Amino acid sequence: MTYRELGIPAADATVSVKAHNVTDDTLPDLRVSASKFWRPVLTGRENFAPPVFAFLIEHGATGRRVMFDLGMRKDPENGAPMLRGLAQTGVAIPVNRDITERLVDDGVTLDSIDSVIWSHAHLDHVGDMSKFPASTDLVVGGATSLKTGDVDPNSAFCESDIIGRNIVLLKSEEASLEIGGFKAHDFFGDGSLYLLDVPGHFPGHVCGLARVTLCTFLLLGGDACHHAGMLRPTAELHRRFPCPGELLSATRHTVSAEHFAPPGSSEFDLAARTTPMLEVAEGGVYAEPATAGESIAKLGLFDANEDIFTALAHDESLVDTIGPFPLVMNDWKEKGWKNQAMWASFDEKNRAFRYNVKE
Repeated sequence: MTYRELGIPAADATVSVKAHNVTDDTLPDLRVSASKFWRPVLTGRENFAPPVFAFLIEHGATGRRVMFDLGMRKDPENGAPMLRGLAQTGVAIPVNRDITERLVDDGVTLDSIDSVIWSHAHLDHVGDMSKFPASTDLVVGGATSLKTGDVDPNSAFCESDIIGRNIVLLKSEEASLEIGGFKAHDFFGDGSLYLLDVPGHFPGHVCGLARVTLCTFLLLGGDACHHAGMLRPTAELHRRFPCPGELLSATRHTVSAEHFAPPGSSEFDLAARTTPMLEVAEGGVYAEPATAGESIAKLGLFDANEDIFTALAHDESLVDTIGPFPLVMNDWKEKGWKNQAMWASFDEKNRAFRYNVKE
């Protein structure tokens, strides 16, 4: 399956994408409750320590720079009211250096960022926009509420993040394309970066689809799902990217048959499994769980496409397979990252493995 089968037009324009992990120096202190995101959650696997990826995108033809997500701000005590009581909700995401510091340390001045795209307006994606100059546009999905924390107790951002700033709303009815079943906005107007309306997790949620070579792409998945096991496996994935035999054999013993094998089976068989391991949690962080499930199923076709590399905002498996960060992701295909990452969450040694009881 090539990218054209998803309805992605051919184009001769590209972008460069560099990924930063905003939590890469605080991982031991991270704590997030898994039951808010997926099910089943097995004993001993109740918490996870997710990376928080933010992406610097540079337009090849013009040099224009945009950010896709910002991660957490480092000073929640100065943020919206809902950030101040964060630890009481079972979430601890400490940040030693926020994305603005990481960019500057990497030689990128904040006034060189033309736009910041929020995949959605959750606290671990909006960062601290007030650190960017007023010349930096804010781009959000059309269903995003722009109420700030001083008037909406559920809002993750402050008035200082948006006041005096040009805000671009990506309205679904104005989308010029449909890609893989999603409304798509051609951000630069030349096919180098598409923003997809991907509903389910949070109103206004968008994913990025960045063309990093003429025929290869990065799917910047945001929070369409929170673990590789919510996407994998699928029948198409098995067909396009067969799991290595050694890992197939290992999972017969490492994956819990009680929780993941068909009724009556005493052993898990990954080769026979054609539905994702994990489901969207009810009553958690997904505003519309059923819609989120439909979106994830569509994204499964992107994930199984040989020309697309999936980068979810919180994919633990990538930390062990392609890190350390920051790193430029343009040559993912040449480096074989897709084959390395595709089945990584099924490896018991990978931090993303969540498929058995942990004593």
